[in-house]
Amino acid sequence: MDNIVELVISAVAGGIITLLTTWILERRKEKREDRKEEKKKQEEIAQNRPEMAIVDFKDYIERPGYGIKQKCDIEVFVAHISNVTVTDEGKSGVVYANYDEEDFDSKKWSCVIYTFENKGKTDISMLDIICTYKRDTCIFPCGFAREMAKENVLNYRLCHDKKVRVGETITVKFCYHSERICTGIFTANMVIGMEDDRGGRWLQPLFAPLEKVYDSYKVSYKEYRDEVLVDKAEECFKKPWLW
Repeated sequence: MDNIVELVISAVAGGIITLLTTWILERRKEKREDRKEEKKKQEEIAQNRPEMAIVDFKDYIERPGYGIKQKCDIEVFVAHISNVTVTDEGKSGVVYANYDEEDFDSKKWSCVIYTFENKGKTDISMLDIICTYKRDTCIFPCGFAREMAKENVLNYRLCHDKKVRVGETITVKFCYHSERICTGIFTANMVIGMEDDRGGRWLQPLFAPLEKVYDSYKVSYKEYRDEVLVDKAEECFKKPWLW
């Protein structure tokens, strides 16, 4: 009788071990397949992403006044925020950004001019230049910089609402007051935001005013929205500990 019980126990134990071994092997196989599928997916994304490459770069940073009048598709003035005032108006207050008047004298501006080419494999339906140094920097259209600064507004985005097809180029000019040049040496102070022709959103770090740009990467609509709108920055100005 004891032998029969032992045989039954051994058979059950053996069956359990076999089932566990089979389950573990199947799980490992599934994980390998999942990794392969994810790798394939990421490769497809990388191959089909929009990608802006610098094909020409003019650096006039050390030569104030040069290149300022050259017409470009996007003309950005990079403004330094002197300080911010938060009022008690309304339930959450209103944020007013203050700028130095002398910064908007174009005779004292320096600039760099990029020519970007869409080297990716998908057309770009819309392109944005977005400022990432939101705590102390804003960007304005060069032609309206002084007027916008007088309105004490925050602005972190300039939009090029035209399709940039594969192989096409656009020119982007960044202007600075020659004594207040914001650089992105270690982190990108700007990003190129893109919407592809399938509705996907992409960000590509740009280290303006340097001749340096990283690869684009895909983001969600919410992540893109957080970059371009002022809401998040305004909340941080109201609650400085959030920065």
